[in-house]
Amino acid sequence: MNKNKKIHQNKLRGVFFMWKKFLLSICIVIILIIGIIIFNLYYKNSDNKTENENIIQNQIELSSQYVTDECINEWEDYSLTVQEEIREASQNLSDKDKTYIAKAEDDYIKIYYINNKNEEILYKVTDIAVQYLGKDDVEKLKQGIKVKGLQELNQLLEDFE
Repeated sequence: MNKNKKIHQNKLRGVFFMWKKFLLSICIVIILIIGIIIFNLYYKNSDNKTENENIIQNQIELSSQYVTDECINEWEDYSLTVQEEIREASQNLSDKDKTYIAKAEDDYIKIYYINNKNEEILYKVTDIAVQYLGKDDVEKLKQGIKVKGLQELNQLLEDFE
């Protein structure tokens, strides 16, 4: 019986060691997989950083080669011109007492507004054909009909439609 007990204990010890080795192997494999994942994530992110740094460096080099002080000055001049045009356009839209001129040109009625420098600026090209208007109206339009404000302008255009 003693011998059977020892054999049984040896078998249990063998089974225990086998399970111990099996669980240890699984733990090692899991640790390796986690390590590989962390390693790949770290180097993948560092590659992106290097790639982004390379793109930024290339942009800096290209801009320093092709963008000169003259280009910057031209851009600033253009920017100021555009800002002035926007400011003038917004002012013109807000002025209710703006003077408009309706003229017959290229067989249609074109509307101009008078800016602060007393220049005629094209405001709108209507779809009202001059050929369907009376002779008196056409003569007045050739001379230019001045109106004050958008309300009067809209009334004039309605009269011609």
